[in-house]
Amino acid sequence: MQLRVEKIVYPGRALAKAAGKIVFTDEGLPGELVEVEILKDKKNYAEARTLRVLEASPLRQTPACNHYSACSPYQVMSYELELKTKQGQLLEIFSRLPGFNLENIEFVPSPAILGYRNKIRLRFNWQSQPPCLAYHEPGSMVSFLPVDSCHLVSDRVNRVISLFQVLLKGEPLPAISHLEIRESFWTGQLLLVLESEDQDSLERAAELWIPALAVDSPLAGVVGVVLEGRRRIFLKLYGRDYLEEKIGQTVFRYGAGSFFQVNPPMLEKVVDRIRKHLEPRAPVKLIDLYAGLGTFGLLLAGSASEILAIESDPGNIFFLKKNMRLNRVQHLALAEGRSEDWIEDILEFRAGALVIDPPRRGMAEELVEALTTRPAGLIFYLSCNPTTLARDLKKFLPGYELLEITGFDFFPRTPHIETLTVLQARPERPEAH
Repeated sequence: MQLRVEKIVYPGRALAKAAGKIVFTDEGLPGELVEVEILKDKKNYAEARTLRVLEASPLRQTPACNHYSACSPYQVMSYELELKTKQGQLLEIFSRLPGFNLENIEFVPSPAILGYRNKIRLRFNWQSQPPCLAYHEPGSMVSFLPVDSCHLVSDRVNRVISLFQVLLKGEPLPAISHLEIRESFWTGQLLLVLESEDQDSLERAAELWIPALAVDSPLAGVVGVVLEGRRRIFLKLYGRDYLEEKIGQTVFRYGAGSFFQVNPPMLEKVVDRIRKHLEPRAPVKLIDLYAGLGTFGLLLAGSASEILAIESDPGNIFFLKKNMRLNRVQHLALAEGRSEDWIEDILEFRAGALVIDPPRRGMAEELVEALTTRPAGLIFYLSCNPTTLARDLKKFLPGYELLEITGFDFFPRTPHIETLTVLQARPERPEAH
């Protein structure tokens, strides 16, 4: 079947129409004629796979990576078209918000569109001859795309990937499933994380691989992770089990299992935007929900009189405490547990501002409800999923005025979007007598 692509919708699907019915396919730029195969024909729409592009857009580019479909499918378009596409997707998602006149959404580009990632996770494909590092083919758990280098990470990281091409020609260690390489842009050091089904394989890998890796790369350390059901047991195999990154004047220490933003220069841009709203009110009482390593609480500590940070993950809590000491931040109190389990304390704290950076699923409903019933002065909500953000904003709007929606391109060449929204509590209406 031949279709003309109309637009790309979030999260990165090409939309076309056949006899008035919407068809979503995996590849195609606006205006392109593509040949597709229908995979699922549903009542209101169909899902398809693009077999080939029959008429290419002038904005189509040759991808830098031969495995681009797995790491960054937007490599096929110009960066200008990517920014316009993402901006259009946000306008479409947030245009349904009641009572918000949305004419334009600013979309902040990334300073670097390649080599910006401080982390890469690859699969060991022991079945190939010779064994190699690979990405999973999109939509498959059994097909792989070999990776000899990736343009989203630095030359330092790619040198390690190249070295593994040599190391994997030696003794096979099929119990080791994944390699993660993390990089500090501040120090230039690397932390390698090896995931395995058993400890013996990790110890053997340390003997066979670390001597070569330590000589040829700026290695801070190597950590092994043994997977026991849902538990992850961390083992230090070499050097340190953490990296340090500097954002502005704040130093963050983080470990093999820590969440840390993938594109640090973009994090600085978000913090600058938040400060612009906070400074006229500073110092404020600040709450950092879903605090992770204490990222926002620590970066905004200079604008806060008192900070309450709430975090549930034990690994993140360990490093959050370290980061408080490293940065000599003494006016931060830590609450351990899920944000929704601390609702009473959140309300009693009477914050002037909240920073919310939840997982993809968004916020717990009872937390949104509580913050709408007793509003804080300002809410800064940073989301990696604009659809769950739009859902939560609808619930916030009765108690808050929406001041700003801004997209930040943390993940260039990919369909992912980070969105910052700024909400201000509506003035309380005087009660009628």
